Amino acid sequence: MSQSIADGKRDGPSLPESHEANPEMFQEEAGRTDRVSFLWRRLRRAAPTVLVLAALAGLGYFGHHTGWKIPKFSQLTGSVLLADQDWCIEHGVPESICVACDASLMPKGKLHGWCKEHGVAECPWHHGEMAQLSEPPQISPADLDRARRALALKQRPKNDPACQLHLRRIQFASREAVDKVGIDIALVDRAPIVEAVFATGEIAYDPTRVARLSSRTAGTVWRVDKSVGESVQTGEVVALVDAAEVGRAKAELLQAVTQLDLQTKTYRRLAHLEGVVPGRRLLEAETAQAAAEIAVHKAIQALVNLGLPISRADVRDQTADQLSRRIQFLGLSSGITAQLDARQTTTNLIPVIAHRDGIVVTRDVVAGEVIDRSETLLTVVDTSEMWLLLDVRLEDAEYVRLGQRVFFHPDGSADNHAGTATWISTEVDPETRTVKVRAELPNADRRLRNESFGAGQIVLREEQDAIVAPVEAIHWEGCCHVAFVRDKDYFKKGSYTVFHTRMVRPGVTHGGITEVIAGLLPGEVVVTLGSDVLRAELLKGNLGAG
Repeated sequence: MSQSIADGKRDGPSLPESHEANPEMFQEEAGRTDRVSFLWRRLRRAAPTVLVLAALAGLGYFGHHTGWKIPKFSQLTGSVLLADQDWCIEHGVPESICVACDASLMPKGKLHGWCKEHGVAECPWHHGEMAQLSEPPQISPADLDRARRALALKQRPKNDPACQLHLRRIQFASREAVDKVGIDIALVDRAPIVEAVFATGEIAYDPTRVARLSSRTAGTVWRVDKSVGESVQTGEVVALVDAAEVGRAKAELLQAVTQLDLQTKTYRRLAHLEGVVPGRRLLEAETAQAAAEIAVHKAIQALVNLGLPISRADVRDQTADQLSRRIQFLGLSSGITAQLDARQTTTNLIPVIAHRDGIVVTRDVVAGEVIDRSETLLTVVDTSEMWLLLDVRLEDAEYVRLGQRVFFHPDGSADNHAGTATWISTEVDPETRTVKVRAELPNADRRLRNESFGAGQIVLREEQDAIVAPVEAIHWEGCCHVAFVRDKDYFKKGSYTVFHTRMVRPGVTHGGITEVIAGLLPGEVVVTLGSDVLRAELLKGNLGAG
């Protein structure tokens, strides 16, 4: 027993002496304490549920008596003083001049609804009175045609016909309040715009303007008169080749002409002796003459096939010596023959002639080199016109048409070259998924270089008098594109400081401006800098303010 009492003193508080004297009373009091603890624990567990049910009941009571409407900020905070001072907390202006709360202060006029043609509500193209201009706008057929062309070219960003943002007006207490929030404005204006497809491109020689010069027959390069970078003219000799076949063809021509001369004389002599010599002999002489004539034609044709200029008239009535001197340097210009010694120069020379004007871009031989007829000696290119090969994205290729204007800006150059689209590939590159488009670019100044890269654009549409607005003035609000237009009476005494929300249909954007297909007219004033303040007011309205 003494050990237990000692343990009790160590483990907890000591028991009163009365309890030690009366154990039954101690057990009864302990039971009551356990019941109270149990009830307290149950109550603590049920408290959160009770609080939630009470909150829901309070919310139901509040909604039933307020028609489930969100009260104004002044009602929630109990700002009776502000309400007494004629202030619209919802719209941030005095209640007495709030045009949003009292539309009769600034009537909107007749609403015309959705315009299917241009995809905006309250379309100014058809209802000019909607424009915030001091004078009625003049809508010209050219403006309507321009909008039609823009919409017909490709799909444009669309607006939701059910959107009601265009009915909102953003009001400020004063012009000073507008200045304080940092709002800036810009004028809707007219400017030229270009809508184009952009693509990377590469310059290449026009294959139809490339001449790969070679010899008509095998031989040894005797002389090369042109080097890379030099210009050549059509018919100019660029190289000379010593070819044995040429000498053989010339010899055969001389032999055929000599034989023809002999057979002709024989036939004429026998013809004068007709009746004296047998007819068979005369017939044989006539046949031999005809065979000699054919041999001459064959020898002439062999030289023509080698590219040497000669005809039957050039050998008629020519003696062998005369003809030999005539064909020794056949095909060579007088300037070249003047440089040659007829007694020491071979008659086997055949010229390599340029068949078009251009520039020598490659030279693959030197004098003394043995060549074959299949080898290219020099390459001459007419660079007055070059090809531009563009890699157009598949989704853009559907808008490209033959004859459209093309501009190219080479890398590392300030030049901008213009041309015309002449070919659209029927295939899609399997690796890049792009479509090849070719354009021909004039290159009279020779500033375009083969295999140079750069940026190209294919012009789809050009408008010289389009309606434009700064990019910052047009916003996408989830259901439509809008711009904030300053009221036309903004500076009139006693007028309201109001900006109208206008639904717009944007077109091409380039260089910091956006084309306005419909929704704004030239001369209207739109908000640019600080437009987030007005957008916040729209958002507040969408969230159910008021």
